[in-house]
Amino acid sequence: MIGICLLLYSVAAWTYLYVYVSPATRASLMDVFQPDYQQTYTFRSRISANLYSLLDFDYTTYNEEDNSFPLSRKEINLLYRVEKDGQLLASNTDASLASPDALPEGYNFLLIWDGSKASIWKDGQAVDVYGDGFFRGVEEDWDVPGYSNSASSSNPAYAELTVSLAAAAKPFNPGDDYGLYGMVQEFAQARVLIIWLLLVPPVAGVALLVWSIVWHKHKVRADQAIAWFTGHIWLELKLLLLVPLTFLWVLAASCTLNLFFNQFFGGPLRYLSIPLALWWSYLHINDLRYNFGHLRNSSFCTSCARLLGRQEMGWSVGQRMDRRSVLQFILCIPFFLYCALQLPLLNQYFSLPMMVLLAAAGAGLIAAQVWLLRENRRTTADMDRLLTRIRSVGGDATTPLPEDSDLRAAAEELDQMEDKLKAALSQQMKSEKLKLELITNVSHDLKTPLTSIISYTELLRQEEELPAHVKDYILVLYQKALRLQTMVLDVFDVSKAATGNLPVNLRPLDFAKLLRQTLADLDEDIQASGLSLRPALPEEPVWILADGDRLYRVFQNLIGNALKYSLAGSRVYLTLTTADGRAEATVQNTSRDELPYGVDFTERFVRGDQSRTDGGSGLGLSIARTFTEACNGSFAIRTQADLFTASVSFPLTDTRPEPEVDA
Repeated sequence: MIGICLLLYSVAAWTYLYVYVSPATRASLMDVFQPDYQQTYTFRSRISANLYSLLDFDYTTYNEEDNSFPLSRKEINLLYRVEKDGQLLASNTDASLASPDALPEGYNFLLIWDGSKASIWKDGQAVDVYGDGFFRGVEEDWDVPGYSNSASSSNPAYAELTVSLAAAAKPFNPGDDYGLYGMVQEFAQARVLIIWLLLVPPVAGVALLVWSIVWHKHKVRADQAIAWFTGHIWLELKLLLLVPLTFLWVLAASCTLNLFFNQFFGGPLRYLSIPLALWWSYLHINDLRYNFGHLRNSSFCTSCARLLGRQEMGWSVGQRMDRRSVLQFILCIPFFLYCALQLPLLNQYFSLPMMVLLAAAGAGLIAAQVWLLRENRRTTADMDRLLTRIRSVGGDATTPLPEDSDLRAAAEELDQMEDKLKAALSQQMKSEKLKLELITNVSHDLKTPLTSIISYTELLRQEEELPAHVKDYILVLYQKALRLQTMVLDVFDVSKAATGNLPVNLRPLDFAKLLRQTLADLDEDIQASGLSLRPALPEEPVWILADGDRLYRVFQNLIGNALKYSLAGSRVYLTLTTADGRAEATVQNTSRDELPYGVDFTERFVRGDQSRTDGGSGLGLSIARTFTEACNGSFAIRTQADLFTASVSFPLTDTRPEPEVDA
């Protein structure tokens, strides 16, 4: 309420200010917030009034003791100088005030009336006084003689005088005369008054109004706290409490109707049913509002079912089915007992044969339940054996189920499926083994003739009498032989790793140091690539267990792959981080070509662009993955659009290399 009152007052005050107050008064009010008092309407009015006072004064009878002079000689914040035909008439300063450069220290404003026009300088810069030459009386205009439409410009007495006025940049207290200093002090006092009368009330009103709205959140928090409490009450108890609430609403409705008909119904305590019913209903509605989605969580029956479910987690499928069958039979027992207890009562209305028939039917129903329970237990036992057989796939055990078992056919089909899977797996393993052996043998057989070819081409390159075109042919032959040799060695290494014959020497090494060494060795290639490589490696050692030579080859391939296939002028990032007991090195670059979707780049002979003719073999990433996994590390490739990321991670180790002993 206070906030609304303050806002109404503020609206009235600001309306009055803009409707009933003159523009000049509003400009004066706005002056109090101007940091530079010389930029205010009040200052311009004060200077204009002082100028006219000096121009209109009768200097024929003037003397320094004359108290009628419009300006005080003690006003040191405003200096003046009046001359006529070069003769000084009045002044309160020894300075000439002839130009901005002649101003004393501490003064930055100068107005000079030369007899025909006024010139103003502020901070050494000339101020446009007349604009287009017409005086309009707006707050920004200087009210001085010299305008085309000003009557004062035709006063002949003004043309005989030269008047200079200089104002201090920051007025200070001169003692007994305030002048400009008093004006600045009035600004400060008026500023405080305006803030408290025109600015604080609307701000306070808005703050109080917002606070009253925000206070609603506290009610929401209270509702949530109450809902948290009622959420722990069993659902069954809440449903039970709806019964007395219904009667309470009937009583509240009766009391309300009696009040409507001007009748007093019972005692005053009865009328407490109205607020009690409202609050009781509020609790139920509030509980439904916040706990509707999980009412079953606070149910006693649900809790019992969950407890039973947690106990069943440790049981086999057969045990669960057995216990559920037993529970089903137990739930039927109360019905059987009720029927048995009603037999004496039924004897009064039915004959003996009918009673015997009902008893026989009940006994038969019980016998059928027992038989079904036993058959279900047999089926669940067979299911347990079948599940045990499924879990032991790959072993030599069979599934011995009786001929009349419900799951006999499923067990036989499972055995046949397992035999087929074993045969297919054996055939695939044999095929893979033969393929790897073939690759290994071919690679090994190619190494010797390739070495001879490379040796002879090197000898041919040393011959000086061969024609130039023959030397070119030999160079191409030499380069292709080297490339083929590299591919053969790569295939040989991949084949050995796939067959488990790749020798690795795991020992503690500094991961960060290895990466720095790799970068140093590839520095020439990095500089020639035109790419910007941004390493982010920790200064402290990062110890892992790995084969240094194999891991060096991994990052040689990864960085070389990035240098070869990155977008021209882009950046390549190499980072090493540690988290959760592992060290992960990441090489990230932007691909020059579009990366195909769904391609495993770590497969042998797989390339990002099948049309490339850059000499790559498609084995670089495959070797990197194979060597990483051979060193018990993890290798992963991630692509997002044209962003290619390869990561290599190893577990951190507390083992340190043994110090070298000097011989």
